Amino acid sequence: MEINPMVLHLLAVLVLGLKCGSELNVGVFAHPTLKQQSRETHIPVRAAFAKLFGRVMPFWMAGSTLLNLLILLPFEHLNTTAWRFAAFAFAIQVFAVVFSLVFPVPINNRIIRWTLASLPPDWEAQEHRWDAYHWLRTSGLVVAFATLTLSLTVC
Repeated sequence: MEINPMVLHLLAVLVLGLKCGSELNVGVFAHPTLKQQSRETHIPVRAAFAKLFGRVMPFWMAGSTLLNLLILLPFEHLNTTAWRFAAFAFAIQVFAVVFSLVFPVPINNRIIRWTLASLPPDWEAQEHRWDAYHWLRTSGLVVAFATLTLSLTVC
């Protein structure tokens, strides 16, 4: 069974777009709302979200990046401009995966273990660092999404 390259392209845009929406939700709504809660609410919820996203995001990020790669391989369906846009989006996604593994993931793995009784003294600084890394990664992924979408419009 042969997959239509346009369907694959649309799927890559859709998956990356949904991932960007999820990332924006965390940065714009979830974490700012959590910061307004009491420590008794904030810490267990933040740890639970860290655990959930720590399980889901590796598959989502890898899947999205793989879909982008798959549209680059049979490049005869893309003109040069579309291929370059898709390749740029792919490069950003690869960078986002590597960046995530080096910077926010280690912090996320510590947050998963937080309880009110075991909260480290610098927990707020760690959260702030994670949030800053998250915004940097999310900004890159939004650029990748825009560029991948642009590649779809010019192919």
